Amino acid sequence: MTTTAPNNLPSDSVDAIHRSPATGVTVVIPTFNRSADVQRALANLWVQQGVAVDVIVVDNSSTDGTADMVAQQQQQVWGERLRYLRKAPEGPASARNLGVRQATTPYVLFHDSDVELSPNWVQHAIAYLDQEPRLGAVGGHIVYAFEPSRVNAYGGDLGWFGLAWDVSEGEPLSAQTGAAQRIWINCSAMLVRREAVLAAGAFDESFFYGFEDTDLGWRLRILGYEVRVEPALIAKHHVDAFPGATHPQIVFHYCKNRLRMLLRNSQSWRLLLVLGVYLGYAVVDGVLRAPRRPKWQALFWNIQCWRETWGLRKRLQSQRQVSDQSVWTCGSGRWFPPTRLAGQRRRAVSGSHPSSVGVRGAGGDDRV
Repeated sequence: MTTTAPNNLPSDSVDAIHRSPATGVTVVIPTFNRSADVQRALANLWVQQGVAVDVIVVDNSSTDGTADMVAQQQQQVWGERLRYLRKAPEGPASARNLGVRQATTPYVLFHDSDVELSPNWVQHAIAYLDQEPRLGAVGGHIVYAFEPSRVNAYGGDLGWFGLAWDVSEGEPLSAQTGAAQRIWINCSAMLVRREAVLAAGAFDESFFYGFEDTDLGWRLRILGYEVRVEPALIAKHHVDAFPGATHPQIVFHYCKNRLRMLLRNSQSWRLLLVLGVYLGYAVVDGVLRAPRRPKWQALFWNIQCWRETWGLRKRLQSQRQVSDQSVWTCGSGRWFPPTRLAGQRRRAVSGSHPSSVGVRGAGGDDRV
């Protein structure tokens, strides 16, 4: 379902919106040493059309002056509608959880610090959730800021035994694209129903980095909520075209989180089969492809934490409203992503040249 886009509001109407109380949306921005990105995101959120928002910046112990910048924004622009929370550097999953638990509005927008929304993004996203009570999360096109005609993600897909990837990654942005159901949405820009996220157990804070949005989307689906992307929702993502090699620590978290997700979320009838296939893949991958040590460490971590994982599994499965077979109808049915990561932190954008997009390369911090 789509909604008709409203006419642009005159400037005096925008000013009136910004003087009014927030309208039921809290934006949660996790960050780590990205002061300039956060400042740009705040400027973008201030001029969103037709709606006022509250913002919570959750800082994973930045050392680049983020706190001072936010304090200046509070004093000069946002006032009490902008809050700053500083926490230990435990990753974006725990930062988002702190934000969603501090929020009191019915809707929460998970918004990465390196994202810029189209001017009516929030207004349209609210309309979708207002109209459909079972819509738990909505997102749209994430496009590359260095090449906005190219898609970074249009929601996410999930392979049969846990490999996950962004839909339409690297493809041209097309006006013919329609709304679509997804198993999960990239939480770079995702509006959620707060009660749905809390009912699903929020993000798994043990993940630190990677798969936290895949895991949450799957659990929302299990509870019977829809997860959908809409083409009218467009956000620019300031990422590198050539992101560099994956650090071994990130490999550890990817593998650890993927297995934990399968153990927690898989329906009983398919759990043993899925685990058999996954473990076979993991062993082959751990033997043939470097870095090997973090992959084996991820397996041992899950063995050590199996009691905790099993407790989370029992709680989730007792709430199940939808079968995994139904969940998987929202995906492509593939086992593997269309394009391998090939040791990269993210897939490089084919056709781009480093000199034309100002890459940061392997030195860039992409944790939030």
